[in-house]
Amino acid sequence: MTTAPPAPPAPISPARVRRAASAVGSFRLGLAAIATAGLTLRLWVVLVARPTCGPDPAQVACFRINGDALYHFTQARLIADGHWFENGLEYLATGRHVPSAGDPPGFALLLALWSWLGFDTVTWARVWSCAVGAVTIVLVGLLARHLAGDRAGLVAAGVAAVHPLLWINDAMVMSELLYQPVIVALMWAAVRHTEDPTRRAAALVGVGVAAAALVRGEAVTLGVFLLVPLMLWARQLGWRERLTQLVLAGVVALAVMAPWVVWNNLRFADPVTLTAASGSVLMAGSCDSAWSGPDMGFWADCFTERGLWDEYEAAFPGITAPGAERVVYDESLVDTFNRDHALEYLTDHLDRYPLVAAARVGRAFDVFRVGHTLRNNWELEGRWRGPSTVGLVLYYLLWVPALVGALALRRRGVRLTPLLAVWPMVAFAAATTFGLTRYRVPVDLSLIVLAGVGVAALLDARRAPA
Repeated sequence: MTTAPPAPPAPISPARVRRAASAVGSFRLGLAAIATAGLTLRLWVVLVARPTCGPDPAQVACFRINGDALYHFTQARLIADGHWFENGLEYLATGRHVPSAGDPPGFALLLALWSWLGFDTVTWARVWSCAVGAVTIVLVGLLARHLAGDRAGLVAAGVAAVHPLLWINDAMVMSELLYQPVIVALMWAAVRHTEDPTRRAAALVGVGVAAAALVRGEAVTLGVFLLVPLMLWARQLGWRERLTQLVLAGVVALAVMAPWVVWNNLRFADPVTLTAASGSVLMAGSCDSAWSGPDMGFWADCFTERGLWDEYEAAFPGITAPGAERVVYDESLVDTFNRDHALEYLTDHLDRYPLVAAARVGRAFDVFRVGHTLRNNWELEGRWRGPSTVGLVLYYLLWVPALVGALALRRRGVRLTPLLAVWPMVAFAAATTFGLTRYRVPVDLSLIVLAGVGVAALLDARRAPA
């Protein structure tokens, strides 16, 4: 008995091809328009609403660079001049060249590139940061489109264009502005792995994890929160191949981070991995004010509160002297001092830690002492009152459509690991340090993508025939 040959596929009509091409063109045009609008908004903030402050200290309604942003900016200027990863704040104060790894290298390298090209003022750094923000908008739109179609992509891109909790990082020259597109690119790489779990795709996810960690150190925990579930739950593969890909992704991530880590351990006395400031961060959350009372879960001046200055001076004579008289010590030794005292406080108060960790996570996700955190955002973090307030409201408004989007993707059999792995990462970072709104930016990006999918699903449901 013979079987008939399969019927040839039906020809695709030219009209259908034209409609598909028109849809692609419309999406690209729409995404370009949204990205341009988002860039325009960011430039308006930087050049009009909050221009860079001049030399007059009394000038208001402007942006005065300080804190982490000033550290990155001054370090980048030194890198552009050939002094690799030194403490720019120390150089400003005393003119001395001191090795520094206060943060991972990624953001300083980006700023250094702009400075090397001649865009070496604070305003130029902010302008180019706006361009990076436009890249984030495009990536968000493309990821949401890949997951759920054109409408989802345009909605997600539109939210990313106007969301204050994204563009405020661009305007303030914070490392999160680079972290944002890197995180979205990593999500996309992880989504592609769920669709086609090849070793090449696994290696690409490993590169993405390393790239994120080289911008924000807490992203290294995505080795656990993303790589492990992503690889081990790849049901298309046998267990041996799953384990092989997990090891491959981990080795690739370590290889990408290795040059920075190895160099740090060659130039510092104590062991240093991604940053030589982890002890300082832990110290800021290791005192009674940060563990109880109105500031519970936030950071505080724990060094002063605990009366550690005399012990600090005894351990490092001359380190608190003014100006050029100050003695400069190896950054890793100072960080070890801070870490040891932070862990000492943790050990002495271990019974209270679960409650404090919950408060920290609650602050990061704005479900605990919301008003207090919001006020601290503009009073202590310098994240302007209006944008912080609008950003908080928008964060809450995204929850329902994001939940709808997550359910819609699950019904289609789409794995959510690539979009949800950042949630435990943010929670872990907050639980071990303190709760900051800007620590949550990967979750904000996840919500935006899922909300785009959710809005598209709701619109599709309304148009479906009864």
